[in-house]
Amino acid sequence: MRSLVGLSLVVCSCVALGAEPVEVYARGDYAGVVALLEPPHKEGKAKIQERLLLARAYVHLSRQADALAVLRAVLDADKENPEANALTGQLLLKAGKHKEAIEPLEHAYRLRQDPATAADLGLCHHALGQDTKAKAYLEKALEHDVRNPSNSFILGRICLNRGLGALAERYLLMAQDAGMDSPELHLLLGRAYLAQRKLAGPVLVRRIAGSPKPGEVVDGHLVLDAVAGAADQFKVATRFCALYEGLWLLKANPNNAEALHMAASSWLDAGQAGLAEKRLAELLKQEPDSPRAADLQARVLLAARRFDALEACLEGGLAKKEFTARAVADFYYRAANDRRAEGKRDDALRLLKKAETHAPASAEILQALAGLHAAAGRRDEARRCYARMVELFPDAPDADEWRNAINLFEQKGGAQQ
Repeated sequence: MRSLVGLSLVVCSCVALGAEPVEVYARGDYAGVVALLEPPHKEGKAKIQERLLLARAYVHLSRQADALAVLRAVLDADKENPEANALTGQLLLKAGKHKEAIEPLEHAYRLRQDPATAADLGLCHHALGQDTKAKAYLEKALEHDVRNPSNSFILGRICLNRGLGALAERYLLMAQDAGMDSPELHLLLGRAYLAQRKLAGPVLVRRIAGSPKPGEVVDGHLVLDAVAGAADQFKVATRFCALYEGLWLLKANPNNAEALHMAASSWLDAGQAGLAEKRLAELLKQEPDSPRAADLQARVLLAARRFDALEACLEGGLAKKEFTARAVADFYYRAANDRRAEGKRDDALRLLKKAETHAPASAEILQALAGLHAAAGRRDEARRCYARMVELFPDAPDADEWRNAINLFEQKGGAQQ
């Protein structure tokens, strides 16, 4: 009761002293503004600017329904009022009525190209899944005001959904520079780096005192490994990579599966197979049957040259539909190249044949098979591989070379009996 009596006294004092509503509003006395302007508004005597002030006071008092009612009265009298249109759209946007908010916001933006209104239009269109329009409005908002991190953050998310990793990175870093710092921002940045294959780089060499361990952050750089034979020299990565973001996310949540995938992939790229295997083991606990975990496991086994384990991983993953046949063929092809480089031609041939069963129309696999057969003197097998390639890809840039190889084998004695 005392508070109501006190409020009445304040209002009476304002009226008695002839205080302007704008002054009362400027002092933050929104209830006083309502007391001054609500009666003339209900009597239809309030001016448009007074009604707009009343609507804003209602907003501050969390009386959105009353604010919208006043704004509708303003728009009935003046449909071209940019402030009334913009504020109506803002209130509808905050209420989650994105479709209804678009019309008054678009009207307001036609009347006055304000960056805040452009940003609100971008939010509405994004919420409705209309990202082309959202992107256009958010870019306009960003041209005039880079201080609002939500605009660049949403632009980054839109670009990432479209596979535009570099552009997504640019907008997300703008959001970060504007003060945003959240797990979702670091997650999206990590995805943007993965999309660009920026796993553990750019890599620099820095002199660091002491013995920092891989994964530690020193002077804003992420330590990757010591430089062999150079005291106090370490390979480091800048923060602009998936490894940095993955490790940041793991500090916040050690069981974050996406962060584990980022960290494992990035450590593998940095040549730290042991750390990659450690993170992979943690990921497999979270996602024992996921395609991305299976793909990462195959890459780790390939890097470690554990070919028997790799074959078991590929065949098991194919049975569980974690791999496509094309992906399995690619891993067998890469493994065969490694075995061939080691001088294990028989094993390389066996792996290439497995690759061929999963991708019988692959020119690179057939060409590798032809090369191994030719090197071993098996002219008939090599000729058949080249013949299949010519048949499958008659217009390929190398087709004439394949035909010449076929003619050469035939001239040297033809097919083996």
